[in-house]
Amino acid sequence: MNPRLFSARRTMASTSTATPTQYLTLPTSRHHPLLLYGTAWKTTSTTPLVTSALQAGFKGIDTACQPKHYREDLVSPAIPPSLRDQLFIQTKFTPPSGQDPQNSPYDFELPVEEQVKTSVATSLRNLGTSYLDAVLLHSPLPTVAETVKAWKVLQEFVEAGTIRHLGISNVSLKQLTALYSHPEVTTKPSIIQNRFYPATKWDRDVRRFCKERGMVWQSFWTLTGNPGLLRSEVVGRVAGGVLGDEMARREEALYLLVLALGRGWEGGGVCVLDGTTRVEGMRGDLEAVGKLAEVEERDVLEFRGLIEDL
Repeated sequence: MNPRLFSARRTMASTSTATPTQYLTLPTSRHHPLLLYGTAWKTTSTTPLVTSALQAGFKGIDTACQPKHYREDLVSPAIPPSLRDQLFIQTKFTPPSGQDPQNSPYDFELPVEEQVKTSVATSLRNLGTSYLDAVLLHSPLPTVAETVKAWKVLQEFVEAGTIRHLGISNVSLKQLTALYSHPEVTTKPSIIQNRFYPATKWDRDVRRFCKERGMVWQSFWTLTGNPGLLRSEVVGRVAGGVLGDEMARREEALYLLVLALGRGWEGGGVCVLDGTTRVEGMRGDLEAVGKLAEVEERDVLEFRGLIEDL
């Protein structure tokens, strides 16, 4: 068991009962929370929901400079300046294919390099911060050459200290390998964010790539994409045995089993994006993560069998 994965630390004392939060370790040796609060599709509720998430104990936020699906500009009002350095704030550069042409942060006619610069500048302004803990390419660009062009601009921000970590989302193993091994990619990706669902065999091969390189693999669509896993016997057993309610806490139990896939990684590990809109759900998810070490290895092995990960 990786001691870095299960070393408990305290969250901010924003509720009467402080919630233990645990961290992964990035290749830079900086901390990365096991749960990130996901802000996609929150529209005008973004500020109160992020406020509630931080008060519940979340220490990381995921957003994107993509007005089509995110209100990045409404994240900042929820963050007290005194807490900024305690939080992991992650955003994304979304290529034109993922933007609304009528409401994009940059001009589609600009070269890709200028699109990236404009997007990052917009994110810094929207989030009211002088630096970003991570910026991800929301997806690969149409060609490897274009993806590398965008990446090289992000590398310049890393060199300047404006961005601390780079990553990519919605990426296949082939695309990731091409990016990682490209000679002009000197700042390697630290973070991969992909769907966790059956169509990609739960991203098994990409997760293994991350494990071998000490990267963080972030899971999204964890609940929506896995109704079968939620009904599984092992999820019910963890819900009942670790969390005390076999029926009501299955979603939290699935989170625990997904996070436990990061056991044994030498650096990096598995993170879950959590987009719940219920305050009690926020508190319950964080409380469940505090019990991650209680998930028995036999249950993790059974879960691996379900997702063809043995």
